[in-house]
Amino acid sequence: MEQLLPESWVYMHFVLILVITGAQMMVIYILGDSSNPPAGLGMYTVYFMAALLGWIAFTLQQVSGIRMTVDVTSVAVIINTYILFLAAGQRSGFTRGRFTLGIVCLLSCLCGLALSQPQMFIVQVSTSTLFFLAAGILSARRGYTEKNIGDGITSFAALIMCVSLPIAIYQYVAADSALTAQAVAFGSYSAAYVLVAVGFLASVLIEYQGHLAQLVTHDPLSRIFNRRGLDEALQLSLAAAQRRGLPTSAIMVDIDHFRQINDSFGPETGDLVIKKIADILLNISRSSDVVARVDGEKFILVLLETDLKAAKNLAERICLSIGERPLLVDQQRIAVTASVGVTSSAGEVDLDALSREAEQAVRLAKQAGRNQVATLHREPIHLTTNETQA
Repeated sequence: MEQLLPESWVYMHFVLILVITGAQMMVIYILGDSSNPPAGLGMYTVYFMAALLGWIAFTLQQVSGIRMTVDVTSVAVIINTYILFLAAGQRSGFTRGRFTLGIVCLLSCLCGLALSQPQMFIVQVSTSTLFFLAAGILSARRGYTEKNIGDGITSFAALIMCVSLPIAIYQYVAADSALTAQAVAFGSYSAAYVLVAVGFLASVLIEYQGHLAQLVTHDPLSRIFNRRGLDEALQLSLAAAQRRGLPTSAIMVDIDHFRQINDSFGPETGDLVIKKIADILLNISRSSDVVARVDGEKFILVLLETDLKAAKNLAERICLSIGERPLLVDQQRIAVTASVGVTSSAGEVDLDALSREAEQAVRLAKQAGRNQVATLHREPIHLTTNETQA
């Protein structure tokens, strides 16, 4: 490329890119240490580092004025835009087309060995437009499905490139104005890089904020509601049940001998047991039921518009399902059972009172020998024992 800017402006531009990249890398470093790093973090790290190296090469070439047999800057731009496509694909979970566009990238880079700089400029701009178009489509798709404005900013950056780079080619070929064409391309790459950096940062921060919001209402191990999430999920439903005088039932599930499982097989096995019980409860419950983990080894299901008899039938199915599915760890079968308590109330429902009654029913089931279902209503207590016992 010909020199486009005075030397001072080149240095200022390089410092700006360096600051933006440094800020991005700091955010990436912090997010990389998290237990749940954002999708595409690895490839976007490579993209930002490759972009910084490309800007360094461009700055050195502009300042030194050294003529090279290979247009290093064009090759760097081609590789970097292909990496952006890979990063967008990794973040969106779409990997098709990598090898096809990879071949296009390789052939375009090899053109640098045979073509002159003016010809290589056209190859560079054409290839970059293709890669930006693909990255923009993937980002727009993810932004729409995930409702994430950050990915929308990245797709907007791609749109700018897809509009401005053909203008650069027109200026270079039809208008015979190489300097204008290079200025358009240079400005477009700079604007797109800044927008991609801002878009990626906004995208991961929005995603991280959503993750934090979910942690407030969800149990991080079982991925189901915690007690706060249970309260929020049922707030409107319980009010509607109260107005209509409908019954609401609760089933509490307490894993038998959970401490012994942890002590004998380790906390990792205990975590697997928690996940297993959560999966069983989610699979066996209805879409209208609300499932939550309310204590270390205790779960509760709140069944809307469900009377005591129907809740008891479901509780017996849960008890049997847990007992007949031993956990397999290192080729060792670990028997897992649960004591289940059921209670019901009609009309006005106090969730705390309903939980206490369900917990009281669980204690009755444990006193009777565990691996059983006990029911508690504001009437005499009824105890039902399954045929299989721990």
